Amino acid sequence: MDASTPVGQWISDLVYLSGDGIACFAYLFVGVRLYRLSRRTGQLPEFLIAACFLLWVLSYAFYDIPYAIVASEELVPAVCSYGSLVTLVLGNVAFALFIRSVFRPDARWATWLVAAIAVSNFAGLAGMGWIGDWEGINPLSNSWYWMEFFGSFAPSSWMGAEGLAQYFKARRRLKLGLCEPMACNRFLLWAIAGALWVILEGILTANDVVNALTGEWSELLGFGVALFEVFPVTIIWFVFFPPAFYCRWVEGSGKPADAALK
Repeated sequence: MDASTPVGQWISDLVYLSGDGIACFAYLFVGVRLYRLSRRTGQLPEFLIAACFLLWVLSYAFYDIPYAIVASEELVPAVCSYGSLVTLVLGNVAFALFIRSVFRPDARWATWLVAAIAVSNFAGLAGMGWIGDWEGINPLSNSWYWMEFFGSFAPSSWMGAEGLAQYFKARRRLKLGLCEPMACNRFLLWAIAGALWVILEGILTANDVVNALTGEWSELLGFGVALFEVFPVTIIWFVFFPPAFYCRWVEGSGKPADAALK
């Protein structure tokens, strides 16, 4: 699609805004439910993941609403672009704190890892503001971009690795009758969500590279971004609010969820 023509630009904008709109609605819907859950239970993990999702919603709103009005990247005010980046970074830090609270609440190394993720995010944010890359989208000429990239990539990788490790441990306990099927399955869902977020970071970075090289965004990669944002947030929904049919499927055999596929 030639985005240089009016029709091509209109289709490109429609794909971009539709994809972001789907992802934004998913984060908003699940984030509000998780916040309400945290109010009832008083549990920190629910609050942190709710804060993460709602901050990411604000990140979308800061940029996409002005973009939908002016229909041009160049006309979006810098304060809106940078506001989007700030709320994204705050969401990343909340995400790292959430992973620590779920998997390693008492581990000193996990505290240092969260600190490293936070420093990387805020250093990247400050550096991009210093050089005037308000959107943080130029990986080829902006070395600060990779600081923020680590701050996004590390929590997703951490959650995927922790979920997978805990899943295999829970699976062994399940065979001995020491673990409930849903508890075992929940770790598997964490691992899948983390892996999907890692893939998302790769697609986002690839699209930034395409834009830096060609001056245009890839519509295919852009829609892939939306899809890979919706999938993991849907999985998080299944972790905290598993539908009745899903519980019956997991608990039906009293075995790990992947046993049903063998």
